Amino acid sequence: MSWGVNDSGTAAEVKVGIAKQFEGPLAEGARGLTDAGEKETVRMVRDMIVQCLGTFDPDKKVFVSANGHLDTVGGRSQQVNIVIR
Repeated sequence: MSWGVNDSGTAAEVKVGIAKQFEGPLAEGARGLTDAGEKETVRMVRDMIVQCLGTFDPDKKVFVSANGHLDTVGGRSQQVNIVIR
């Protein structure tokens, strides 16, 4: 399973936009991720990004990208990549 979000603009705009994008992976049923552990990881990533953006000047231009992948072949592992610049 994979998920991804990205946005750019002012820190204030991105804080709102990125939080809305995270609703997709966290949706219930076929619209979202089905693994409970992966959903919890996505919630934590969302919260961390919003918290980090809160430390920026609201008018500062930023770019945020986050994506992840759950691998269940040969054991369970998650990979998460986050960029805030």
